[in-house]
Amino acid sequence: MKSTRKYLSAALGLLLLSNSVVGNAATAASNGASIELPPAPAWGHFVDNYKNSISANQSVYSNPVIGVLSGFQDLWEPGTSWDNGTKLNSSVLDYNIQYVANIAATRTAEDEQLAYLVDRRNQSYGATEGLGALADVYRDKTGTFTTITSIPDDAISVKYNDGNGSNKAGDSDSELGKMVDLIGTLRGNYASSNPAKNFYSYMRPYRWANDTSMIVPTLVPAISTTPATDGGFPSGHTNASYLASYALAYAVPERFQELLTRASEMGNSRIIAGMHSPLDVIGGRVMATALAAATLSDPDNAALKQDAYDQAHAFLLTETGTAEDRFTDYEKNKAQFTQRLTYGFDQIQSTTEPMVVPKGAEVLLETRQPYLTGEQRRAVLATTGIASGYPVLDDPEGWGRLNLFAAADGYGAFDSDVTVTMDASKGGFHAADSWKNNIAGTGKLTKEGTGDLKLLGANTYSGGTQINAGTLESGSATALGSGDVVNNGGTLVEKAAGKMTIGGSFTQAANGTLELNVDSANDVLEIKGAVNANGKLQVNFPSSYVPSAGSVTLMSYGAGQQNGQFAAVEISGVPSQYNTQVVYQANQVVLEITNKSNSGGSTGSGNSNPSTPSPTPAPTPTPSGPVDPSSIGVTVAAKADANGNAEAAIDDAQIKTVTEQAQAMETGSRIVTLTVEAADNAKAVGITLSKAAVTNLSNGKVDQVVVVTPFGTLTLPSTTLNAIEKAAGSNIRFEVAKSGADTLTPEAKRLVGTRPILDISIESGSTSLSTFGGGSIQIDIPYTPAQGEDTSAIIAYYIDSNGKANAFNNSSYNNGKVTFVTSHLSHYAVGYNKISFSDSSSHWGASFISYLAARDMISGSGSNQFAPNKNITRAEFAKILAGVAGADVSGYTASAFGDIKAGDWYLPYVSWAAEHKIVEGSSSNEFKPNVSISREEMAVMLKRFTDQAGFTLPKTASAVAFADQSSISSWAADAVASLQQAEIISGKGANAFDPKGGATRAEAAKMLAVLHQNMNKL
Repeated sequence: MKSTRKYLSAALGLLLLSNSVVGNAATAASNGASIELPPAPAWGHFVDNYKNSISANQSVYSNPVIGVLSGFQDLWEPGTSWDNGTKLNSSVLDYNIQYVANIAATRTAEDEQLAYLVDRRNQSYGATEGLGALADVYRDKTGTFTTITSIPDDAISVKYNDGNGSNKAGDSDSELGKMVDLIGTLRGNYASSNPAKNFYSYMRPYRWANDTSMIVPTLVPAISTTPATDGGFPSGHTNASYLASYALAYAVPERFQELLTRASEMGNSRIIAGMHSPLDVIGGRVMATALAAATLSDPDNAALKQDAYDQAHAFLLTETGTAEDRFTDYEKNKAQFTQRLTYGFDQIQSTTEPMVVPKGAEVLLETRQPYLTGEQRRAVLATTGIASGYPVLDDPEGWGRLNLFAAADGYGAFDSDVTVTMDASKGGFHAADSWKNNIAGTGKLTKEGTGDLKLLGANTYSGGTQINAGTLESGSATALGSGDVVNNGGTLVEKAAGKMTIGGSFTQAANGTLELNVDSANDVLEIKGAVNANGKLQVNFPSSYVPSAGSVTLMSYGAGQQNGQFAAVEISGVPSQYNTQVVYQANQVVLEITNKSNSGGSTGSGNSNPSTPSPTPAPTPTPSGPVDPSSIGVTVAAKADANGNAEAAIDDAQIKTVTEQAQAMETGSRIVTLTVEAADNAKAVGITLSKAAVTNLSNGKVDQVVVVTPFGTLTLPSTTLNAIEKAAGSNIRFEVAKSGADTLTPEAKRLVGTRPILDISIESGSTSLSTFGGGSIQIDIPYTPAQGEDTSAIIAYYIDSNGKANAFNNSSYNNGKVTFVTSHLSHYAVGYNKISFSDSSSHWGASFISYLAARDMISGSGSNQFAPNKNITRAEFAKILAGVAGADVSGYTASAFGDIKAGDWYLPYVSWAAEHKIVEGSSSNEFKPNVSISREEMAVMLKRFTDQAGFTLPKTASAVAFADQSSISSWAADAVASLQQAEIISGKGANAFDPKGGATRAEAAKMLAVLHQNMNKL
């Protein structure tokens, strides 16, 4: 509901003209921005003299805070007392108070609640809300607290103060103690707004009206009874809020814009409260910006700020918080922050003054844009500042015109050539960053080093673009400006929706890669100039867009403007029933897509793209029991010809004999082994059986047939044999052949290295039998790990027709073999995908963590950390289960649980688990996603998971009664017993299960890794 009280007296001469104040938004800085140091003002450069900001210095010349805000003297002349100053610009100052009146007339109960909490709480506590989900983690780790947890019933008559009165608000000896100290240092001895308030003696809004009804009712008891020492300009709350936020943003630059938005919200709440005017809040922001830069630039604080950053990334960003994040909407954040820079004031002075950057201001972007030099960060600040002419903001050094929200989005213009050198090995923003501003100017952009830089703005810079190394992504129609684009050796990625334009020519050298992501038929790369093609062309069709037969235009250019062709072309995402070929035409490059059934074969040389679905764990076949290749079988020798091909045939009589031997077995699995011994010079081994032999082996006569070659072993269960027998013509030929790495993509080559690559096939005459009516084949590839290799990270890969490696997540390494189960035959390789976490290498659960991470089933918690000893939440466990299942959760957009809403990262995983009856909510229809999962809850989810997968848990251990068996809930007892006998869970010390206790991330990794390995045995 809205307040309906009277706010201003008619005697003040201010009328309530509307319910909102409309003003001009801040605009971008004008041309002519300079990164040169501005001349020192009368009080000296702020960063050099900030320690003069003390109460003993009460003049523009002696106190740099009073000096940097001295533009206020163009509007207001202080008097001899708090209530007798002189308005020098009535229109501006009247608007200033009218703004508060209009806000007071329209504020809601929610607005008033926020205003109360911001007013009464410690500002350093309040600023932590900008950390989003990690706010609770930071508060818990640092002991940052507030005693103002709600609005007391008697707040309209009683003033309540926060029991946490410390500027730093937390414990210096905590795990994040340096972050705490950085806040305390920025809010230290030189950060008080009182000297400036006393100097300017500008009244608070309600004193202008002599009417306290402007103030939120619950804050009336907080009104000072000493107005002479209670000036309004600048706002002390705003100053403190920004200082705390700047400290947090330096340590956690990943939340830079969110923290600034929170600071601006806290400042704005002072207007909503009726305690301050817009000019008061602007003054508080400007002084805080200068103070933060000065403190962070001070050499005495160099070690502290680095330690704060390091602690944040080691102990905060590695955690998963549960606090509400109200700052996830980028566009909303940007709009609110930008409006609060000027609060709609008209420009009252020259609007075209060049932007200048204060000395030392670049430190404010030091961790947000660490890959830029100090001079480059100054250029960012210079080209993103607001226009001149606004009240108070045209200080000589430029503090008032800085727009740090915009600066975090990169350059606003290339006024000279810009070279960006990134280093992905350092992680964070060194590895990847996005520039969202609309970049103008005449300069050129050059991308060097590793790492990925994304350009997302409507850019008009004209100096051209050059990619020498790393990746440059273009995410808008004009991301690359209006000049030429040259790719000398990096990767240029097109990710714009619809047409993307290169304003000049496009040239690519032999080592360059152009990646086009085609989301629709409208996604075309338009090149205004010539095309000089070389290197690699990568074309990706995502799952959301499936092209049909015909042609897709990839790029267009002027007639006769194409020179050369791409040396290599790779196409991904085209359905397997199509062939593809890149065709160069007079004014465009198109991708011809033809149906295989109509074309009679591949239409391209090196450009065709028959694809096979990515491998997924196959259903566990009915047969079970250990495979023993030495039980019953036939061994034949095969000589290799001049080309290395070794062929063997087994006659029907031999097959009949071993089949009868198998059928005569009274116990155990009936396994027939067919072994081919080939000469050392063999490169391919084939073994042929007649149709009669296959019939003899199928139809339930044996449980498994094992085909053993020097390069790999195939295990065929009876269901697969039956399918082969039905499809067979006269003969069946099995072949296992070595293959090379020439056709592999660079990423596949990295994963595979020099490890084995095989081409495995089963043929009947001229027909390839690549699938088996839902049946499966187990493949074992011999491999000796290299010294130092973690066997948990050794994986089998399916190599598709484009040379891309697709992981078989069901593969594992044991006893000198890489084993996996597949439902189709093709090209396979042994690969190595070691994902290391700095906090887990020597942990007891390292091998289980490595197993799951290598298969992309789990991820870390940030900054190369896994946090193995941290309790896992219900949502995190649901996500890992979905990963183990290989589930496609992209279609889940809603949840039946009341505490899971659209946009929550865990929604699709929990919805998937709920649909498959793996999870259930509470009686209040809540899932409680961020609550730590108990050990018995985890057992129940695992048991439901195996039931839904149709997997029967083995009983490899005797049943055990835990010491705390009676504490296990009745609904969990059966699940705990089943998992214990399957050796997936075990007790803790003293044979206790601890059913209500939380499970750590490492414990969960062990259970899931063991379960996954069991589920994928043939």
